[in-house]
Order: sequence, then structure tokens, then C-alpha cells
Amino acid sequence: MMSPQAPLAWGLITLPAHQPTTEGIVMTLNRLAPEAARLARRPVLQAAVTAGARCGDREQYRDLLDRNRSAPPVIWAAQQAAAQKLCAACPVRPACEELALRDGTGDRASDDLVRGGRRGQELAIDREIRQPGRLAAASAADWQHLLEFNAAARERFTLAYTMDAGPVTKQGLRRDAVERIGAMAMRAADRGEVWDIAVYNAAGADSTDEFAFARDDHSMPVAA
Repeated sequence: MMSPQAPLAWGLITLPAHQPTTEGIVMTLNRLAPEAARLARRPVLQAAVTAGARCGDREQYRDLLDRNRSAPPVIWAAQQAAAQKLCAACPVRPACEELALRDGTGDRASDDLVRGGRRGQELAIDREIRQPGRLAAASAADWQHLLEFNAAARERFTLAYTMDAGPVTKQGLRRDAVERIGAMAMRAADRGEVWDIAVYNAAGADSTDEFAFARDDHSMPVAA
């Protein structure tokens, strides 16, 4: 089993335009303040960088942020200054810096990159000397968030619905699959087709009302 300190593999998670942190701070993903970045979970930080970073996927910016090993010091100094100027105007710079800190980017013995407007050596000093406790806690919280997210994704439901041909049962469906099938059934009902649908959790309890398709306003249920 991986420990909280081990590198994590993260996929792209699509988030709404406004995403609350666990501490209740609401942030806009195309702009992130430093304090919000420090409190945010990693998927929120990554989504913010993906949505709003000035460098984006542009090849010339990737080259700007990393030192060519053959570049002499004077060229790298000018390149660093240009990279830091680019980052300074980036609306999600704090998110990029925080990701670099949590990911272990930078080395005190090597001046070879810029992330979030910070030199790699500066990031390493922050991580190892100035903020080790905070970053260890943030990484542990990220790990717990990932475990909880994966557990929710593994949750399975049995969906039973009736169509003109008779009842149909699908077992072991993930929540997103149940939502898709339920939405299809609702559209079929709008066309005048006969349907009846119910969703059961692993304990056999009816959990239909937990799903957006079963609600008139298509909103998510409010936790008790």
C-alpha cells in the first residue's frame, strides 16, 4: 500500500466553475488567491491550473520554464526573468506554486526551472525548511481525499426499470451510469413510452431519490 508521502497518480477531474474548498472558501477556477490555494485539495488546484494558466499547453512556454542544460548562466538568467514575468501576471499562479510544492518540484542543489513564479531552489527551501509541516498535512489530506473519491466511484447500485418489453434489471452499475440510464428513461417517458424505474443500493434499500434524474428540479439532494 502506498503511503501518504508516496507520489500519487491523478487523472483529470472536471469541476464546476465555482468549487468550494473543505473549509468553505469559494474560489473561481480561473483565479485563485494564495490562501485559497493553500487550503484547496489537489484536484481543485489542478483544475484551476488547467482552466486558467497563462502558459497552458504552449510549447514555447514549456521551454521557457525549464533550463536547457547547454544554456550558459547569462542566458538562463534572462530566461528565468522572462518566466517569472509570465507567471507574475497569471491569475492561477498560487495554484501552480502550491502544486509544485506538494509534488516535490525543485532541488536546492539545482537551479533549472521556474514554477508558479518561483525558482526550483526556492520551492525546495520552502518545502524542506519553511513549510514542511503544512505541506505534509496538505499531502496527507490530498491522499485521504483520493481514497474517499475512489471509494465513492466504486459504489455500485442495482437499477430496475420497466419498458414496453417488460422489466429490465441492471446490477453493479456506478452512480454515473445509473444517472445516464435514468435520464434516458425520463426522456422516453416524455415521448409517451411506458416506464417505471427504481434504484437500490448494496443493502437493498431504495435509493432512487438520491439521483438527479428522479428529482423534478434535477438538483442534488441535500444531506440530512
